[in-house]
Amino acid sequence: MGSTTDIWDDIWLFFWTYVFIAYLTVMFSILADLFRDDTLSGWARAAWVLFLVFVPFVTALVYLVSRGSSMRERRVLRSAP
Repeated sequence: MGSTTDIWDDIWLFFWTYVFIAYLTVMFSILADLFRDDTLSGWARAAWVLFLVFVPFVTALVYLVSRGSSMRERRVLRSAP
C-alpha cells in the first residue's frame, strides 16, 4: 500500500497538469484572436507572437487587460448566426 506522500505527489501532478492545460488554452485563445483581428498589422501580430514566446505570462496578462474587451466582441461576432 502506498504512503501519504504518494497521494500528495498525485495531487500535485493533477494540479500542475490543470494549470498547464489552462495556460495552453489561454495562449491558443490569444493566438487565435491575434489572427482573427483585422485591425492589427502584420508587424503588430509578429511583435505580439514574439513577446508571447519569450515573455509568455506577462504578455498574456497585458494582452488580456489591454485587448480583452475587443477579444470578447470578436468572439461574439464570430459566433453570431
